[in-house]
Amino acid sequence: MSFLFHVIASSWELLRDAAPYMLAGFFLAGAVRAFVPTGAVVKLLGKANVRSVFWAAAIGVPLPLCSCGVVPMAAALRREGAGKGAVTSFVISTPESGADSILATYALMDLPMTLARPVLAFVTAFVAGIAEVLFGRPSATPAAEGDACACGCDEGDGEEKRRSPGIARRLAAGLNYAFGEMFEDMAAYLLVGFLAAGVLAALVPPAFVAERLSSHTLQIVALVIFGAPIYVCATAATPIAAVLVAKGVSPGAALAFLIAGPATNAASLAVLTKYLGRRSVAIYLVTIVIFAIGGGITLNAVYDGFGLTAEVAAAAAARTEGFDYLGTLAAAAFLLLCLNGLRLKLRNRGREETE
Repeated sequence: MSFLFHVIASSWELLRDAAPYMLAGFFLAGAVRAFVPTGAVVKLLGKANVRSVFWAAAIGVPLPLCSCGVVPMAAALRREGAGKGAVTSFVISTPESGADSILATYALMDLPMTLARPVLAFVTAFVAGIAEVLFGRPSATPAAEGDACACGCDEGDGEEKRRSPGIARRLAAGLNYAFGEMFEDMAAYLLVGFLAAGVLAALVPPAFVAERLSSHTLQIVALVIFGAPIYVCATAATPIAAVLVAKGVSPGAALAFLIAGPATNAASLAVLTKYLGRRSVAIYLVTIVIFAIGGGITLNAVYDGFGLTAEVAAAAAARTEGFDYLGTLAAAAFLLLCLNGLRLKLRNRGREETE
């Protein structure tokens, strides 16, 4: 019973540290959703060239989509004529980063990690897209399959385009997406991520990993192997990475986990194979693994070269000080949004079963 209490307390302290920044990140995600038109994105990604790949990587970094959400978006972009190189770049940079996960990283970890995460996501995505342009197998754009687009990719046409809603309504729709649909898709993963981090904080002694696996390079490889096949969204992976660092894992290994985990999982890869082909998915996977390992080694070298020590939130290191009213209120709001997301998920699943 005391262990369960320790797990819940550790998870709660992590959530108190992260929740204000994560809520701000979801707000930014809603604003991006409201004011970045998908049609403009499609035009930027429409050709098989370096410019399209660059913009796909850059646009994907702040976008608020995890790998389960980016796959239908990528499929819609592909059907609209986006090049395979640009789509490959987009589906790597988008789930590896995002406004919410960047702010969660800043809340729970330090500035070098906060900067390294989106930079490495962009570089990995850009190189993978270029590799696809150079070495991928050209194929015709898949025909449109109705107007099914799970991420609301349809821009409408004719009269619908001319009746574009005002700024206030667009922002309201974007926030409804961020605090409604996004939580519906991510709530279970977010809760599991914080609980898993709480278990690690409660169960694993300080410096345990460093003592058992002293080589930083082996730590990086081990966390890439661990992270690649499982599904963990970028935001939910952040508290896990913070606790791992607090327990002795090198910052480079934590970064490798944050890059490999969110962008790779069996379900997403199966769908991507349909729209991109096996060779493209192979390029996708190889690039992620190489840059996750290489990026982790580079980050460790930066910390060592500048004499830096990886810093994590006090909760991740099992130290609590005082009472944080803002963090407590934000954490309570975050939990309520997660519970509402689970409610919406169950309600929609029930509707699907009855139809």
